Amino acid sequence: MNGARLWYDEAGDGPAVVLVHGGLGDSRLWEPEVAPLAERFRVVRYDLRFFGRSTGPAAPFSHVEDLLGLLDWVEAPRAALVGLSFGGLVAFDAALAAPERCRALAGVCPALSGHDADAYTAEQDAAFEAALEAGDLERAMEIDFEVWAPLGADDLMRELWHATPDASPLPPGVDPRPAPSPARPRLDELAAPTLVVTARHDPPGFREVGEIVEREAPNARRTEVDSDHYLTLREPALVTRLLLDFLTETEPEQ
Repeated sequence: MNGARLWYDEAGDGPAVVLVHGGLGDSRLWEPEVAPLAERFRVVRYDLRFFGRSTGPAAPFSHVEDLLGLLDWVEAPRAALVGLSFGGLVAFDAALAAPERCRALAGVCPALSGHDADAYTAEQDAAFEAALEAGDLERAMEIDFEVWAPLGADDLMRELWHATPDASPLPPGVDPRPAPSPARPRLDELAAPTLVVTARHDPPGFREVGEIVEREAPNARRTEVDSDHYLTLREPALVTRLLLDFLTETEPEQ
C-alpha cells in the first residue's frame, strides 16, 4: 500500500483496534497484549515502514498515510487507534487528519508532534550520533537504553532494537514526512475519547504529554504506571486491563 509492503496480522472479531508500535522495535512490542485484547476486539498490528518486516521504496512517505491506508486495506472504516511512543504520535496525527476514521484514541508513553520532549541530553545526542557514524550499534543501543530502559534491558529488548532503522539505516532518498499541522496546538479538535498512559520512569518531557492531552483535549484522561518506556513488555497485564477498560467503555453500540 502507498508503494510499500507493510507486514501486519490480525486476531479476534469485533470492533477494530489498530496497534501502532514505537521506535524501539516493531509490532512485537505489543505481543503480550494481542491475545487478551482479541478476546473482545478485532486486533490489527503492523510493522511501520522500514521497521521489522516492512519495506518501502527510496522515496518520501507519510506514516499517517500508511496507517490510514492500512485501515482501507483491512476494510476497517473506523477503528480505535492505540499507539506506543512514536506510534502514539502517528495515532494522534491520524486521528486529527481523519477524525471520521477514529472512534477512540489511546497513547501509551506517546510522543506528540509539536511537543519537544527533550528525552536525550546534549551529551547523549552527540554520543549516539557518533556511535551510529562509527557503525558501533552496540554503543548506540546502550545509549538508547540509558534513556528508555533505566529499569534494565533484556535480550528481547535488544533483539527488538535491531528491528529499527537505527540498526538498519534508511535508504538514501527516504524522507518520512511529518504531519502538515502538528498535533500539539490542535488537541482541542480531537473528537474521539482519548486515554494517555504515562510511565513514571520516562523522560520528563514524555510524562508531560499526558498532562497536556488531559488538559487540552475535550474528552481525555490519563493514568500513570510505575514503569519505564517499555511498559507494554514490563507491565502487560496492567496495560491490557487499562486498554480493555477504555476500549470497552468506548465500544460502539450494536
